[in-house]
Amino acid sequence: MPNPIDSPEYWIEDFEPASAEFDALYAHALETRRPTTIEALAERLIIERAERAREALRAASKGAGAVYMPANRYEKGQKLVFPALDGAAGTVSAVRAGTNPSYGDYQVIEVAMDKDTREFAAGISWDHALMRAESSYEPDELAERYAPVIVPKLRERLARDSEWQSFGEHWILKALMPEINTGHLNLAEAIIMLAGEPVTVDHILGELDLGKSIPEETRVIAVEAALESDPRFRNVGAFESPLWALTSQN
Repeated sequence: MPNPIDSPEYWIEDFEPASAEFDALYAHALETRRPTTIEALAERLIIERAERAREALRAASKGAGAVYMPANRYEKGQKLVFPALDGAAGTVSAVRAGTNPSYGDYQVIEVAMDKDTREFAAGISWDHALMRAESSYEPDELAERYAPVIVPKLRERLARDSEWQSFGEHWILKALMPEINTGHLNLAEAIIMLAGEPVTVDHILGELDLGKSIPEETRVIAVEAALESDPRFRNVGAFESPLWALTSQN
């Protein structure tokens, strides 16, 4: 059984990005049309996962049974849904009396879930982790808390996807990048040569006709990626604040 969605173990051990979640990232990128940090993409992915889990829970609870609450008592054959276990559902296969006198009068129920069977307390009066309802894992809160945890896995997955382009910690869909052709690069070379000193990408961008309808951040990342891949150019500034010079210049 998976760990609860609001636990660190879920995002460390169980989480794997799904195709539908990547489709949602793709749609979000098309909507914004701007490069996005890997952290922001991770947050978006977690929000998508949490919202899908909540929706699955709502749908399951309508036909799969009662929402499990440890304070309630249950009978053999009763169908239950578990909000804190990502909406997992199961059927009570056995009920027995609890044997720990410290907890008073309570039940232990066995619940068959797919090919697994798990035990849960029922009819309890003490606080229990699974008391949490679906509202206890709000998507925005989960995103803020666990985005750094899934960043490495997301970065690895995006790097294998031919539709995404990275530049530092920013990612963008290749389809959104304006084409930087040989003419643009020749003009950039002339601009740097005439300046006689390293220049920012903004200095170059102002002379290139890349279409004003394209967000400036997208044009900047496209030009910087093209300059970085052309042996005529070198970045002599910081990675976060590039200054572009010609390799032929001393």
